[in-house]
Amino acid sequence: MPKSPAERKAAQRARQSASGTRKIELQLDQQELVMLEQNCAARRPGREPYELSEYLTMLIRRDNAELQDLLKMVGNCGKCGDKAPVISCPCAGDSACWVTNGWQGLKLVI
Repeated sequence: MPKSPAERKAAQRARQSASGTRKIELQLDQQELVMLEQNCAARRPGREPYELSEYLTMLIRRDNAELQDLLKMVGNCGKCGDKAPVISCPCAGDSACWVTNGWQGLKLVI
């Protein structure tokens, strides 16, 4: 007997869960959606535009690669000497402490 739609969906969710795939919901305003669609097309001139999810996953991978490069260049905390990025430091608040100012080199800038 064929599976019901609910059974097929449950099987799909189980496969995705087993493979480590996770579905997220993303809310974009109209301007962001237009930018996303334009970029998907502009990055593949003369071809089919990237799918929205494909484009977003590539951006995530690209950002991760850039972050890993930044982390290699980050030195040590100027106060305690711990290897940055330092999560917590007893010297936090001191201008030489990485927790106080160093993290700003890792943040996303628009």
